[in-house]
Amino acid sequence: MSDPTKPAPTYIGPDGHVTARVTMSPTSNNVRAEVEAPPHQAIPIIFVPGIMGSPLLATGENIGMVQSKPWAWFPDSISWMVKPFDSYRSLSPIERKTLLDPKQTRALSMPQDADRKTVSKYVTALPVEEALNRGWGSVMLDSYGKILNTLEGTLRFILTPDSKPYPAIQGAMPHDLSLWGQLKGYSRLTQKDLQAVAEFRYPVYAVGYNWLNSNAQAADYLAERIQAILKRCQNELGAECKHGVILVTHSMGGLVARMCAKRNPSLIQGVVHGVQPAIGAATAYRRVRAGWEDTAGAIGLGGTGKKIIPIFANAAGPLELLPNQRYGAGWLRVVCDGKESFQLPAAGPGGADPYAQIYMKKNAWWRLMSAAWINPVGNPTPNNLSNGWSNYEKMLSQAKKFHADLSDYYHPNSYVHYGADDSHQAFHRVTWRISIPPTLGGRPSLVPPPTRDHAFSLQLTGDSYEGRVWMVNEMNEQQWVNQNGVGVTRSTLGDSYFADLQGQDQAGDGTVPAHAAEDAGPKAVFAARMTGYDHQGSYKNFNVQHITLYSILRIAAAAKELSA
Repeated sequence: MSDPTKPAPTYIGPDGHVTARVTMSPTSNNVRAEVEAPPHQAIPIIFVPGIMGSPLLATGENIGMVQSKPWAWFPDSISWMVKPFDSYRSLSPIERKTLLDPKQTRALSMPQDADRKTVSKYVTALPVEEALNRGWGSVMLDSYGKILNTLEGTLRFILTPDSKPYPAIQGAMPHDLSLWGQLKGYSRLTQKDLQAVAEFRYPVYAVGYNWLNSNAQAADYLAERIQAILKRCQNELGAECKHGVILVTHSMGGLVARMCAKRNPSLIQGVVHGVQPAIGAATAYRRVRAGWEDTAGAIGLGGTGKKIIPIFANAAGPLELLPNQRYGAGWLRVVCDGKESFQLPAAGPGGADPYAQIYMKKNAWWRLMSAAWINPVGNPTPNNLSNGWSNYEKMLSQAKKFHADLSDYYHPNSYVHYGADDSHQAFHRVTWRISIPPTLGGRPSLVPPPTRDHAFSLQLTGDSYEGRVWMVNEMNEQQWVNQNGVGVTRSTLGDSYFADLQGQDQAGDGTVPAHAAEDAGPKAVFAARMTGYDHQGSYKNFNVQHITLYSILRIAAAAKELSA
C-alpha cells in the first residue's frame, strides 16, 4: 500500500524554473510531499504592444535630454512624461523631433536595459529577475502589467489533480456570453480541449520594439526575439518548443505581428489581436492636424499639431497608422452650409489612393503635413523646407510599401477583439466644416458658400494647428448674389472662409473606429465586438482579459507542431 501524499505548491524561481518548497517532518509522518512536474512541452505567449507602448533608449545626441536620463521615451514615469519642467511635455517641437529620432533610438533588448524599479512596482506573478529575462521591462507596464500578470498566473495551472478546471480558467468559460459582446465563431471549451491545453506550459514574455521605425522592421525584430525566446525555452528551461509561439497584440502591435507571421509562418501558432487599427485609423490624420482630441492626450502628448508633426513626419511607424489603400474612399469630408462639398480620397480603378490624393499634397488647405513643422527650426530656409519634405516623402514611401506588402494578410489562426462603443466614439471619417466669417459689425456676409471646385482649391492663409484653418479664394469667377432683394454680380476673388474639424463620428474605443478594427473579422476564427473600455486601457478590462485567455486556450487546444 503506497504512502499518502500531499501536493506541494510550486512557483517560478528567479532562474525561471518551476520550483517547490517542502519542509522536513518526523520519520513518523508518512505523508509524502507530491511535486507535480510541469509539462515537458511549452508554447511561449508573447505580448506585442501598440505604438508608444514600448520605452525607448536614446543612443546619440538625444541622451539626457529629459531629466539627464537615458530615455528617449519612458511612458511609465509620470514625472518623465508630464511634470511642468524637464519632462517630455515641456519639450519644444524641435526638441521632440531630436529626442524621438528613429536613428538615435532603440528598443530595450536586454534585461539590464529595463528600469528595475518600474518592473518591481508592476510585476506580481514572477520574480523580478525572471520578469526582466522575459522582457516585461520592454513594454509599458502601467497599460500591460495587468494582462501579463494575469496570463502568467492563470496559464500555469489548467486542470486540478482530479481533472477539473482551476477557478481562474473558468473565466474563459462564461455563463453569460452577452458580457463579451457580439461574438463570431465562439465554441465552448470542452474537457477534451482543456486536457490538450494541459499538455503544455505557457511562459509569458513581452517584446517591445522601436515604434518609430516601420512595422516591417519591427516585424523582423520580433522574429529575432521569438527565435531567442524559443532557444531559451529549450536550452535554459529544458522544455520542447516545437509548436512555436502565440502572439497577443495591442493596437499597432497587431500590424507588427501580422507582418511577422506572414514572413515567418513556422514561428507562430496563432495570434490574438486587440483593438487593432487593421486598415489604419482616421484618428491619425486628426492628431497630425490638430493634436490629441482628449484632455489627457493633449496634456501629455500634445494638444496641437505643431507638437505631433515633427515626430509623425519623420518616422515611418506612426505614418503606418494612417488610413491605407484598403480603408476606403471618402473618409476625408468637407461640408459647407449643411451640404457636402467634396470627399477624399476618390475611388478609382485601383481603389482609393490616400497617399497621392491627401498625404503628398503640400499646399492644399486639407493636406496632412505642414512643411514648416516637419523640421521646425526658428527661421526655416527653402533648403531646410525642401530637405524636411524629402525626408517625409521617404518615410511615407516606407509606410505605403508596408501597407502594400501586408495587404489583407492575417494569420489563419487569428482571434480578434475590439471596441465598438458609442460611449467611446472614434474617427471613421474626418470632417472639415467650412464657414463664412461675419462682416464687421456682425452682419451676415454676402459671400456665398464656395462651389465644389472653389472649396477644393481655396488657398490656405492660416492654421491654428488645433483644428481651425483660414482660407481665401484666389479664383476669379463672376457669381449672381441676392443683395437686398436685388440680383447683382460679384467676383469670388478674395472671398474669405474658415474651416473647423468636427468631432468623432463612429462607435469605437476612442481611438480606433469599429470600421478599422472589424476588417479582421471575416478572416478571424473568432471575433468579439465589445463595449466598456477605451483604447489604451483595453487590457485592463476583465472581459478582455477573459476573452484573451479563451483565445489562447482555443489556439493551444488545437496546436500542431510547426515545420522548421
